Amino acid sequence: MKYSIICILTVLAIVGCGRGTGEEGPTHEEVVAINERVLEKAIGQPDSALMMIEQLRAGNLSVLDTTGMSLQWRGALPDYRCDYLRAKVYGQSLEGMWLDSAIIIGERLMMTDAASEDLAYRQDVLEMLINACRQHHDDELTIHWSAQLIDLCRQNGDETEALRTEADLGLMLSGIGHADEGLAKIDSVLTLLSGKRKFNELDATIIALKRKINVLKTRGEGQEGIIESAQQMLDLMADYEQHPDEYHDGTYREPPEHLRPGYIDFYRAQAYMFMVEGLTSATDTSADKGNHSPLPGRGAGGEALSLFEQTDYAKTFQARKDMAPTYGLLGQYDKMLAIHDEQEARLRQQGDTVCAEYATILRDRAMAAEARGRHAEANAYHRRYEALTATLNDRLLQGKANLYAARFHAAEQQREIERGRARAGRAAMLSAAFGIVAIIALLFAAYGIRQRRKTDRKNRVLAREISEAIEYKEKFRALEKLLLTPPRPAEQESQAEQEDEDTSAPAALFSQIAQAVRDEQLYLDPQFDRQAVADRFGVSIRQIGTAFSQGSPYKSLPGFIRDLRLEHACRLLVTRPDMSIREVGEASGFTNNSTFCSDFMKKYEITPTVYRQNRQQEQ
Repeated sequence: MKYSIICILTVLAIVGCGRGTGEEGPTHEEVVAINERVLEKAIGQPDSALMMIEQLRAGNLSVLDTTGMSLQWRGALPDYRCDYLRAKVYGQSLEGMWLDSAIIIGERLMMTDAASEDLAYRQDVLEMLINACRQHHDDELTIHWSAQLIDLCRQNGDETEALRTEADLGLMLSGIGHADEGLAKIDSVLTLLSGKRKFNELDATIIALKRKINVLKTRGEGQEGIIESAQQMLDLMADYEQHPDEYHDGTYREPPEHLRPGYIDFYRAQAYMFMVEGLTSATDTSADKGNHSPLPGRGAGGEALSLFEQTDYAKTFQARKDMAPTYGLLGQYDKMLAIHDEQEARLRQQGDTVCAEYATILRDRAMAAEARGRHAEANAYHRRYEALTATLNDRLLQGKANLYAARFHAAEQQREIERGRARAGRAAMLSAAFGIVAIIALLFAAYGIRQRRKTDRKNRVLAREISEAIEYKEKFRALEKLLLTPPRPAEQESQAEQEDEDTSAPAALFSQIAQAVRDEQLYLDPQFDRQAVADRFGVSIRQIGTAFSQGSPYKSLPGFIRDLRLEHACRLLVTRPDMSIREVGEASGFTNNSTFCSDFMKKYEITPTVYRQNRQQEQ
């Protein structure tokens, strides 16, 4: 107990010193700034972002906050935070192996103590996992992690975030063939969000409306629903633009005042885009199915298109790319082809024309050429489109074949990182605990030496007592033999003869057997047993058992034989140092060494080797 208290106090003292002289980790604001800067790097420079993460883990990198001031935190960024950032960088990529790495790291982080104890961190990891799985087109995993995020948001009391994720879940259900179920879920979300004039609810409603429009487009019907949802988006943006103060709720999603016009312009442009698509599809379905003439860009669809083109977002490349199919439906092939020319130039600059995006360009070019009566040109584009589609399908199959290999490779890389960290952690722990281990080792060494001395003294006393007991027993037997065989006078002869006749008495029979076994050393024969005694003295095995159980201090003949063999072994251990322990056992009548050592230990509470050593030291 005393030694345990000393060790505990030593550990506490070292830990206390470490806390007193160590440095605290980064604050929440610093972690947010770090996330922002790393993700900015990840968009166009993933290698640079990964290098930055390693510098953060080592604690030798400063990061500027949103005001441009340099943040100087105390200590390095924790490993679990660095792993999350690394997974975020991997998740920004469209490459399968990088996305696999993001998913594998994210799944491992979900099992850590940090994710269990810090619910905000757990939510960050879940959102990263969902994004990576969505980019990887793994709908089942996306739904799995989305369901967990919904539960976590409700656990944190964030019902709006849970509803936002449920809208995403509705879109994913539609993607795997459950469009009705997905649409019902999105409509339920919209019902729960309606009538709440706060920015967080406004933003979630806009997202849910976009998801609903995407589901309706996937079903290839519901033009009225598309138009209605797009109009709701326009109404919400108009109300928010007119009454921004009433929507203000201070949530992190709310844009600052100088970014508010851009937010309104972006979603207003998207609403106009959806409106154009819905009105164009509605006009197309109401037209004569046998008339394939291009639709004019006039009427309600044309007005919505004009309003879209007046937005700032419409001037971006992404907006133009999204509108290209609609221009084709409207018969404005020049605009569609101009956008495709820009797309193709960018793809060629990137060196990637074997992709689904380029296949769409070829298909639209074929459609435009067919509509203009250029049938040969249309056929050429169709052939290129079919060949590219076949190549993409082959790539998809090959990608599926390589998926498990990629996952294994990513997992191996992560395991190697973990092994390196574990080695570094063990080295640091060993270095920090060296003093404690040394003290404990000294205490245990002192205790062990003390116990060894006590054990040696005990063994010496025990060995001496064993030898003395055997010696006294031999002297007693010799004296007993003299006392039991005195010269008998003539008048006692008849009485002695009568006693000799009664050899079946237990005590007398035991005495007779014991004397013969000792004098002739019959016990040294390993095969000596009850049957040998019965044959020698002409008695039954039952009589032998009775003689030992009722007429002797021994319970049985085997116990008597074992004691004689052990006493003989004790004498040989002292008088014959040239014999090994095994040879001593065999010479004493034991059939194998393990039985000899076991019986010796049971009777004397000491091993044959220790007994010999202690007796030799005293001689």
